Amino acid sequence: HFRPSVCNRLDKNTSGLVAAGKSLAGLQALSELFHDRTIHKDYLCIVKGVLKEQTHIRGYLKKDSRCNKVTVYKNKVQDAQPVETVYTPLGSNGKTTLLKVRLVTGRTHQIRAHLASIGHPLLGDFKYGNLGVNERYKKQYGLEAQLLHAYRLRMPETDGVLKNISGREFRASLPDLFARICQEEQLALSG
Repeated sequence: HFRPSVCNRLDKNTSGLVAAGKSLAGLQALSELFHDRTIHKDYLCIVKGVLKEQTHIRGYLKKDSRCNKVTVYKNKVQDAQPVETVYTPLGSNGKTTLLKVRLVTGRTHQIRAHLASIGHPLLGDFKYGNLGVNERYKKQYGLEAQLLHAYRLRMPETDGVLKNISGREFRASLPDLFARICQEEQLALSG
């Protein structure tokens, strides 16, 4: 009585790839790869400000379930979980930067909160972002959600039930509005 099931998630209003198992064995194998962090999932986002170098950031994330919001701390605090995020700038127009982001850990709202905690919130993120910048992009483009897109999934070399997708890469095209903003804001998309 197995039904195909999703084995990873995206934050609300985040676009892109999710993985699902068509069989119980496939779902279990995929879930194990996500748990072991051997699947690489890359995101694209546009953030406020200029970032120039690939950077690996670390911190501690604590969730407040009452308001469904997280806080990132530089040092360990009670009930906080470690988070690690790697970002690579792909292009900047002097006001915003297009980033490729890879999660080392995968926590609720991690990309959004972690980048906001270092002063570079995602455009369109009304929970962790900059209200003034978001209002400008809402007025200019109709942007109502964060520009965060899970665009690439790279499978590790594997055998067994997943051997037919071993080493493969899957991509999801950018949503139209995201692509339009990249073009009109002159943010080069490569890689």
